Amino acid sequence: MTLTYPKNNGRWLRRVLAVAMMGYFASPQVVAQQATIRGKVIDGTTNQPLEFVSVYLNTTTIGTLTNEKGDFSIPARVAGKYELVVSMVGYEPIIYALDVNELPASFLFKLAPKDYALKGITVKAKRDQEWYRNLEVFKENFLGRGDLARQCKILNPEVLIIVFDPETGTLKVEAKDAIQIENLALGYKISYLLVGFEYLTRERFISYLGYPRYELITGNARQQRRWERNRLTAYHGSTMHFVRALRQQRLEEEGFNLRRLIRMPNPDRPSPEAFEQARAQLRARGDYDQVPEDDPIKVTLSKANLPEVLERLDTAKVPYQNYLQRDSSGVRMAFEGYFQVVYTGEKEEFSYIHSTSGPGPTRRPTFQTSVLSLQTEWVQLDELGEFNPPLGVFVEGYWGWEKVSYSLPFDYRPDPQVP
Repeated sequence: MTLTYPKNNGRWLRRVLAVAMMGYFASPQVVAQQATIRGKVIDGTTNQPLEFVSVYLNTTTIGTLTNEKGDFSIPARVAGKYELVVSMVGYEPIIYALDVNELPASFLFKLAPKDYALKGITVKAKRDQEWYRNLEVFKENFLGRGDLARQCKILNPEVLIIVFDPETGTLKVEAKDAIQIENLALGYKISYLLVGFEYLTRERFISYLGYPRYELITGNARQQRRWERNRLTAYHGSTMHFVRALRQQRLEEEGFNLRRLIRMPNPDRPSPEAFEQARAQLRARGDYDQVPEDDPIKVTLSKANLPEVLERLDTAKVPYQNYLQRDSSGVRMAFEGYFQVVYTGEKEEFSYIHSTSGPGPTRRPTFQTSVLSLQTEWVQLDELGEFNPPLGVFVEGYWGWEKVSYSLPFDYRPDPQVP
Protein backbone atom coordinates (compact mmCIF):
# COMPACT_ATOMS: atom_id res chain seq x y z
CA MET A 1 0.00 0.00 0.00
CA THR A 2 1.32 3.41 -0.96
CA LEU A 3 0.16 6.64 0.64
CA THR A 4 1.10 9.93 -1.00
CA TYR A 5 2.14 13.04 0.90
CA PRO A 6 -0.55 15.76 0.74
CA LYS A 7 0.30 18.93 -1.13
CA ASN A 8 1.13 22.11 0.78
CA ASN A 9 -2.15 23.60 1.95
CA GLY A 10 -0.64 26.69 3.58
CA ARG A 11 -0.67 25.43 7.14
CA TRP A 12 2.57 25.95 9.02
CA LEU A 13 2.43 22.55 10.63
CA ARG A 14 0.28 19.54 9.97
CA ARG A 15 -0.01 15.96 11.01
CA VAL A 16 0.49 13.59 8.11
CA LEU A 17 0.40 9.93 7.28
CA ALA A 18 3.52 7.82 6.96
CA VAL A 19 3.94 4.82 4.67
CA ALA A 20 3.87 1.48 6.47
CA MET A 21 6.35 -0.55 4.44
CA MET A 22 5.76 -3.98 5.99
CA GLY A 23 3.45 -5.78 8.42
CA TYR A 24 2.79 -5.14 12.10
CA PHE A 25 4.43 -6.95 14.98
CA ALA A 26 2.25 -9.62 16.46
CA SER A 27 2.71 -9.29 20.21
CA PRO A 28 2.21 -5.86 21.85
CA GLN A 29 3.88 -7.04 25.05
CA VAL A 30 7.02 -8.21 23.22
CA VAL A 31 7.08 -5.02 21.14
CA ALA A 32 6.97 -2.87 24.28
CA GLN A 33 10.19 -4.57 25.39
CA GLN A 34 12.05 -4.82 22.08
CA ALA A 35 10.56 -2.12 19.85
CA THR A 36 12.73 -0.13 17.46
CA ILE A 37 11.30 2.65 15.32
CA ARG A 38 12.84 2.42 11.86
CA GLY A 39 12.31 4.33 8.66
CA LYS A 40 13.54 6.55 5.86
CA VAL A 41 13.12 10.26 5.13
CA ILE A 42 13.14 11.59 1.56
CA ASP A 43 12.55 14.88 -0.24
CA GLY A 44 8.88 15.05 -1.17
CA THR A 45 9.69 16.63 -4.53
CA THR A 46 12.78 14.76 -5.73
CA ASN A 47 12.32 11.53 -3.76
CA GLN A 48 16.02 11.74 -2.86
CA PRO A 49 17.10 10.64 0.63
CA LEU A 50 17.69 13.40 3.17
CA GLU A 51 20.66 13.28 5.55
CA PHE A 52 20.86 14.92 8.99
CA VAL A 53 17.08 15.02 9.48
CA SER A 54 16.17 15.15 13.18
CA VAL A 55 13.82 12.32 14.15
CA TYR A 56 12.71 12.07 17.77
CA LEU A 57 9.91 11.22 20.15
CA ASN A 58 8.26 14.46 21.26
CA THR A 59 9.32 15.78 24.68
CA THR A 60 11.84 13.01 25.31
CA THR A 61 15.60 12.40 25.15
CA ILE A 62 14.97 9.67 22.53
CA GLY A 63 15.99 10.65 19.01
CA THR A 64 18.57 10.51 16.24
CA LEU A 65 19.64 11.95 12.86
CA THR A 66 19.18 10.24 9.50
CA ASN A 67 22.27 8.88 7.74
CA GLU A 68 23.38 9.54 4.15
CA LYS A 69 20.72 7.12 2.89
CA GLY A 70 17.98 8.92 4.85
CA ASP A 71 17.59 5.97 7.21
CA PHE A 72 16.95 6.23 10.94
CA SER A 73 16.54 3.83 13.85
CA ILE A 74 15.31 4.78 17.32
CA PRO A 75 15.06 2.39 20.28
CA ALA A 76 11.72 2.90 22.03
CA ARG A 77 12.84 2.26 25.60
CA VAL A 78 9.52 3.21 27.21
CA ALA A 79 6.18 1.79 26.05
CA GLY A 80 3.31 4.18 25.35
CA LYS A 81 1.81 6.55 22.82
CA TYR A 82 4.09 9.23 21.40
CA GLU A 83 4.33 11.82 18.69
CA LEU A 84 7.23 11.16 16.33
CA VAL A 85 8.74 14.44 15.10
CA VAL A 86 10.57 14.60 11.76
CA SER A 87 12.24 17.97 11.25
CA MET A 88 14.87 19.61 9.04
CA VAL A 89 15.75 23.20 8.21
CA GLY A 90 13.97 24.34 5.05
CA TYR A 91 11.21 21.71 5.22
CA GLU A 92 7.79 21.47 6.80
CA PRO A 93 8.06 19.24 9.89
CA ILE A 94 6.01 16.08 10.23
CA ILE A 95 4.27 15.10 13.47
CA TYR A 96 3.12 11.48 13.46
CA ALA A 97 1.17 9.85 16.32
CA LEU A 98 2.30 6.31 17.10
CA ASP A 99 1.92 3.62 19.73
CA VAL A 100 5.10 1.75 20.62
CA ASN A 101 2.99 -1.37 21.13
CA GLU A 102 1.66 -1.24 17.53
CA LEU A 103 4.59 -0.34 15.28
CA PRO A 104 4.99 -1.10 11.58
CA ALA A 105 8.36 -2.54 10.63
CA SER A 106 9.35 0.66 8.81
CA PHE A 107 8.16 4.19 7.95
CA LEU A 108 8.66 6.36 4.90
CA PHE A 109 8.37 10.11 5.45
CA LYS A 110 8.31 12.67 2.65
CA LEU A 111 9.23 16.24 3.60
CA ALA A 112 7.87 19.23 1.68
CA PRO A 113 9.60 22.65 1.35
CA LYS A 114 8.66 25.08 4.09
CA ASP A 115 6.69 28.29 3.72
CA TYR A 116 8.03 30.93 6.11
CA ALA A 117 5.00 33.25 5.90
CA LEU A 118 3.67 34.17 9.32
CA LYS A 119 -0.03 33.74 8.64
CA GLY A 120 -0.12 36.57 6.11
CA ILE A 121 1.73 39.09 8.30
CA THR A 122 4.53 41.05 6.69
CA VAL A 123 7.62 40.60 8.85
CA LYS A 124 10.32 43.26 9.03
CA ALA A 125 13.85 41.89 8.76
CA LYS A 126 15.37 44.74 10.77
CA ARG A 127 16.05 43.99 14.41
CA ASP A 128 15.52 47.35 16.04
CA GLN A 129 15.17 48.26 19.72
CA GLU A 130 11.51 47.22 19.69
CA TRP A 131 12.49 43.75 18.42
CA TYR A 132 14.96 43.29 21.27
CA ARG A 133 12.43 44.55 23.84
CA ASN A 134 9.88 42.07 22.54
CA LEU A 135 12.54 39.35 22.63
CA GLU A 136 12.97 39.93 26.37
CA VAL A 137 9.18 39.78 26.86
CA PHE A 138 9.11 36.51 24.95
CA LYS A 139 11.94 34.98 26.98
CA GLU A 140 10.31 35.95 30.29
CA ASN A 141 7.01 34.36 29.29
CA PHE A 142 8.45 31.35 27.44
CA LEU A 143 11.48 30.36 29.53
CA GLY A 144 10.05 31.79 32.75
CA ARG A 145 11.10 34.14 35.52
CA GLY A 146 12.10 31.73 38.26
CA ASP A 147 15.42 30.58 39.67
CA LEU A 148 15.85 27.95 36.93
CA ALA A 149 15.06 30.44 34.15
CA ARG A 150 18.09 32.53 35.11
CA GLN A 151 20.26 29.57 34.11
CA CYS A 152 18.37 28.99 30.85
CA LYS A 153 19.49 30.58 27.57
CA ILE A 154 18.26 30.76 23.96
CA LEU A 155 21.34 30.17 21.80
CA ASN A 156 19.90 31.17 18.40
CA PRO A 157 17.43 34.08 18.83
CA GLU A 158 17.99 35.02 15.18
CA VAL A 159 15.56 32.25 14.10
CA LEU A 160 12.65 33.94 15.89
CA ILE A 161 9.94 35.80 13.99
CA ILE A 162 8.54 38.31 16.48
CA VAL A 163 5.49 40.40 15.65
CA PHE A 164 3.73 42.79 18.03
CA ASP A 165 0.36 44.28 17.12
CA PRO A 166 -0.08 47.53 19.11
CA GLU A 167 -3.78 47.77 18.24
CA THR A 168 -4.66 44.49 19.92
CA GLY A 169 -1.69 44.31 22.28
CA THR A 170 -0.83 40.85 20.96
CA LEU A 171 2.70 39.47 20.77
CA LYS A 172 3.13 36.53 18.38
CA VAL A 173 6.29 34.51 17.91
CA GLU A 174 7.16 31.76 15.47
CA ALA A 175 10.53 30.35 14.43
CA LYS A 176 12.25 29.58 11.12
CA ASP A 177 14.12 26.73 12.75
CA ALA A 178 14.09 24.86 16.05
CA ILE A 179 14.95 27.07 19.02
CA GLN A 180 18.15 25.86 20.68
CA ILE A 181 17.93 26.19 24.47
CA GLU A 182 20.63 25.49 27.02
CA ASN A 183 19.28 24.76 30.49
CA LEU A 184 22.25 24.68 32.86
CA ALA A 185 19.93 24.38 35.86
CA LEU A 186 18.57 20.94 34.83
CA GLY A 187 21.41 19.79 32.58
CA TYR A 188 19.55 19.68 29.28
CA LYS A 189 20.03 20.99 25.78
CA ILE A 190 16.58 21.47 24.26
CA SER A 191 15.78 21.69 20.57
CA TYR A 192 12.31 23.28 20.62
CA LEU A 193 10.23 23.12 17.45
CA LEU A 194 7.89 26.04 18.14
CA VAL A 195 4.48 25.88 16.48
CA GLY A 196 3.39 29.23 17.84
CA PHE A 197 3.47 31.55 20.84
CA GLU A 198 0.82 34.16 21.62
CA TYR A 199 0.75 36.65 24.46
CA LEU A 200 -2.33 38.83 24.91
CA THR A 201 -0.66 41.56 26.95
CA ARG A 202 -3.88 43.32 27.98
CA GLU A 203 -5.59 40.16 29.17
CA ARG A 204 -2.26 38.68 30.38
CA PHE A 205 -3.13 35.44 28.60
CA ILE A 206 -0.28 33.27 27.29
CA SER A 207 -0.44 30.17 25.12
CA TYR A 208 2.26 28.30 23.23
CA LEU A 209 2.68 24.93 21.60
CA GLY A 210 5.76 23.10 20.42
CA TYR A 211 7.66 19.84 20.12
CA PRO A 212 10.86 19.76 22.19
CA ARG A 213 13.71 17.26 22.09
CA TYR A 214 15.91 16.93 25.18
CA GLU A 215 19.59 16.01 25.23
CA LEU A 216 21.53 15.37 28.41
CA ILE A 217 24.49 17.68 29.00
CA THR A 218 27.74 15.97 29.92
CA GLY A 219 29.18 17.21 33.20
CA ASN A 220 31.42 16.17 36.04
CA ALA A 221 30.17 14.15 39.01
CA ARG A 222 29.37 17.25 41.05
CA GLN A 223 27.35 18.80 38.22
CA GLN A 224 25.49 15.56 37.61
CA ARG A 225 24.44 15.37 41.27
CA ARG A 226 23.25 18.98 41.21
CA TRP A 227 21.25 18.40 38.01
CA GLU A 228 19.66 15.26 39.46
CA ARG A 229 18.56 17.18 42.56
CA ASN A 230 17.20 20.07 40.47
CA ARG A 231 15.30 17.71 38.17
CA LEU A 232 13.69 16.03 41.15
CA THR A 233 12.72 19.43 42.58
CA ALA A 234 11.28 20.49 39.20
CA TYR A 235 9.33 17.23 38.95
CA HIS A 236 7.74 17.42 42.38
CA GLY A 237 4.47 19.29 42.16
CA SER A 238 4.66 19.69 38.37
CA THR A 239 1.79 18.96 35.97
CA MET A 240 3.68 15.80 34.92
CA HIS A 241 3.77 14.64 38.55
CA PHE A 242 0.10 15.58 38.99
CA VAL A 243 -1.12 13.71 35.88
CA ARG A 244 0.82 10.56 36.76
CA ALA A 245 -0.49 10.64 40.33
CA LEU A 246 -4.06 11.33 39.18
CA ARG A 247 -4.04 8.40 36.75
CA GLN A 248 -3.15 6.14 39.67
CA GLN A 249 -5.65 7.91 41.97
CA ARG A 250 -2.81 8.72 44.37
CA LEU A 251 -3.10 12.51 44.65
CA GLU A 252 -2.99 12.80 48.43
CA GLU A 253 -0.30 10.12 48.75
CA GLU A 254 1.84 12.17 46.34
CA GLY A 255 1.22 15.44 48.21
CA PHE A 256 -1.63 16.97 46.16
CA ASN A 257 -4.88 18.38 47.51
CA LEU A 258 -7.63 18.95 44.92
CA ARG A 259 -10.74 20.97 45.77
CA ARG A 260 -13.46 22.78 43.83
CA LEU A 261 -13.01 26.53 43.45
CA ILE A 262 -16.21 28.53 42.98
CA ARG A 263 -15.92 31.81 41.11
CA MET A 264 -18.74 34.31 40.78
CA PRO A 265 -19.11 37.92 39.60
CA ASN A 266 -18.66 40.50 42.35
CA PRO A 267 -22.14 41.98 42.94
CA ASP A 268 -20.64 45.14 44.50
CA ARG A 269 -18.60 46.02 41.40
CA PRO A 270 -20.43 48.01 38.68
CA SER A 271 -20.44 46.75 35.12
CA PRO A 272 -17.94 48.05 32.52
CA GLU A 273 -20.82 49.93 30.89
CA ALA A 274 -21.61 51.67 34.22
CA PHE A 275 -17.98 52.76 34.58
CA GLU A 276 -17.88 54.11 31.04
CA GLN A 277 -21.14 56.01 31.54
CA ALA A 278 -19.84 57.52 34.80
CA ARG A 279 -16.61 58.64 33.12
CA ALA A 280 -18.57 60.22 30.27
CA GLN A 281 -20.78 62.11 32.71
CA LEU A 282 -17.72 63.27 34.63
CA ARG A 283 -16.07 64.58 31.46
CA ALA A 284 -19.25 66.46 30.61
CA ARG A 285 -19.30 68.12 34.06
CA GLY A 286 -15.70 69.24 33.92
CA ASP A 287 -13.80 69.61 37.20
CA TYR A 288 -13.58 66.31 39.13
CA ASP A 289 -12.75 68.05 42.42
CA GLN A 290 -16.03 69.94 42.38
CA VAL A 291 -18.10 66.74 42.32
CA PRO A 292 -19.36 65.84 45.84
CA GLU A 293 -18.06 62.59 47.35
CA ASP A 294 -21.59 61.20 47.68
CA ASP A 295 -22.43 61.95 44.05
CA PRO A 296 -23.45 58.73 42.18
CA ILE A 297 -20.65 59.35 39.64
CA LYS A 298 -17.93 59.35 42.29
CA VAL A 299 -19.54 56.46 44.14
CA THR A 300 -19.48 54.38 40.96
CA LEU A 301 -15.87 55.27 40.08
CA SER A 302 -14.70 54.60 43.64
CA LYS A 303 -15.49 50.92 43.09
CA ALA A 304 -13.14 50.53 40.13
CA ASN A 305 -10.54 48.75 42.27
CA LEU A 306 -12.94 46.12 43.55
CA PRO A 307 -12.22 42.61 42.20
CA GLU A 308 -14.34 41.56 39.25
CA VAL A 309 -14.66 38.02 40.54
CA LEU A 310 -15.13 36.60 44.03
CA GLU A 311 -13.77 33.17 44.94
CA ARG A 312 -14.88 30.58 47.45
CA LEU A 313 -13.13 27.29 48.11
CA ASP A 314 -15.22 24.18 48.70
CA THR A 315 -13.17 22.30 51.28
CA ALA A 316 -14.92 18.97 50.67
CA LYS A 317 -12.81 16.31 49.00
CA VAL A 318 -13.80 15.67 45.37
CA PRO A 319 -14.29 11.92 44.73
CA TYR A 320 -12.31 10.61 41.76
CA GLN A 321 -15.45 9.17 40.16
CA ASN A 322 -16.87 12.71 39.90
CA TYR A 323 -14.29 13.76 37.31
CA LEU A 324 -12.34 10.70 36.13
CA GLN A 325 -13.51 8.25 33.49
CA ARG A 326 -11.57 5.07 32.71
CA ASP A 327 -12.25 2.96 29.62
CA SER A 328 -10.41 1.04 26.91
CA SER A 329 -9.02 4.28 25.44
CA GLY A 330 -7.38 5.30 28.71
CA VAL A 331 -8.16 7.78 31.49
CA ARG A 332 -10.14 10.97 30.87
CA MET A 333 -10.76 13.97 33.09
CA ALA A 334 -13.99 15.96 32.70
CA PHE A 335 -15.43 18.61 35.00
CA GLU A 336 -17.07 22.02 34.95
CA GLY A 337 -15.77 25.13 36.63
CA TYR A 338 -12.44 25.21 38.41
CA PHE A 339 -10.22 22.98 40.51
CA GLN A 340 -7.68 24.34 42.95
CA VAL A 341 -4.63 22.10 43.27
CA VAL A 342 -2.27 22.59 46.22
CA TYR A 343 1.05 20.73 46.36
CA THR A 344 2.12 20.36 49.97
CA GLY A 345 5.54 18.90 49.22
CA GLU A 346 7.19 22.23 48.37
CA LYS A 347 6.61 25.90 49.01
CA GLU A 348 6.68 28.69 46.45
CA GLU A 349 9.92 30.21 45.22
CA PHE A 350 10.58 33.77 46.32
CA SER A 351 10.85 34.56 42.59
CA TYR A 352 7.19 33.62 42.19
CA ILE A 353 6.14 35.88 45.06
CA HIS A 354 8.12 38.84 43.72
CA SER A 355 6.84 38.42 40.14
CA THR A 356 3.17 38.00 41.07
CA SER A 357 2.71 40.27 44.08
CA GLY A 358 1.74 43.90 43.87
CA PRO A 359 3.26 46.78 45.80
CA GLY A 360 3.51 46.46 49.54
CA PRO A 361 5.17 44.10 52.00
CA THR A 362 6.35 40.79 50.57
CA ARG A 363 4.36 37.85 51.92
CA ARG A 364 5.92 34.64 53.12
CA PRO A 365 5.96 31.58 50.82
CA THR A 366 3.04 29.17 51.06
CA PHE A 367 2.43 25.79 49.44
CA GLN A 368 2.42 25.81 45.64
CA THR A 369 -1.14 26.55 44.54
CA SER A 370 -2.54 26.31 41.00
CA VAL A 371 -5.97 26.57 39.37
CA LEU A 372 -7.13 24.19 36.67
CA SER A 373 -9.98 24.58 34.16
CA LEU A 374 -10.87 22.83 30.91
CA GLN A 375 -11.08 24.46 27.50
CA THR A 376 -12.52 21.29 25.96
CA GLU A 377 -15.23 18.90 27.13
CA TRP A 378 -12.59 16.49 28.44
CA VAL A 379 -8.87 15.79 28.30
CA GLN A 380 -6.97 12.54 28.18
CA LEU A 381 -4.49 11.84 30.97
CA ASP A 382 -1.53 10.39 29.13
CA GLU A 383 0.46 7.69 30.94
CA LEU A 384 3.64 9.68 30.29
CA GLY A 385 2.27 12.59 32.34
CA GLU A 386 0.63 14.93 29.83
CA PHE A 387 -2.80 16.44 29.27
CA ASN A 388 -4.04 15.63 25.78
CA PRO A 389 -4.78 17.85 23.99
CA PRO A 390 -2.24 20.11 25.72
CA LEU A 391 -4.27 23.25 24.99
CA GLY A 392 -7.41 21.61 26.36
CA VAL A 393 -6.34 22.69 29.84
CA PHE A 394 -5.90 26.23 31.14
CA VAL A 395 -3.65 26.58 34.18
CA GLU A 396 -3.27 29.56 36.50
CA GLY A 397 -1.16 30.23 39.56
CA TYR A 398 2.04 28.31 40.14
CA TRP A 399 1.71 25.97 37.16
CA GLY A 400 1.03 28.96 34.92
CA TRP A 401 4.17 30.65 36.22
CA GLU A 402 6.46 27.68 35.61
CA LYS A 403 7.54 27.67 31.97
CA VAL A 404 9.97 25.82 29.69
CA SER A 405 12.92 26.22 32.07
CA TYR A 406 11.08 23.93 34.53
CA SER A 407 10.04 21.31 31.98
CA LEU A 408 11.27 17.71 31.92
CA PRO A 409 11.21 15.02 29.21
CA PHE A 410 8.48 12.40 29.33
CA ASP A 411 11.04 9.64 29.80
CA TYR A 412 12.16 11.22 33.07
CA ARG A 413 11.58 9.00 36.08
CA PRO A 414 12.31 10.29 39.61
CA ASP A 415 15.11 8.48 41.40
CA PRO A 416 14.16 7.89 45.06
CA GLN A 417 17.86 7.59 45.92
CA VAL A 418 18.57 11.22 44.99
CA PRO A 419 19.12 13.15 48.26
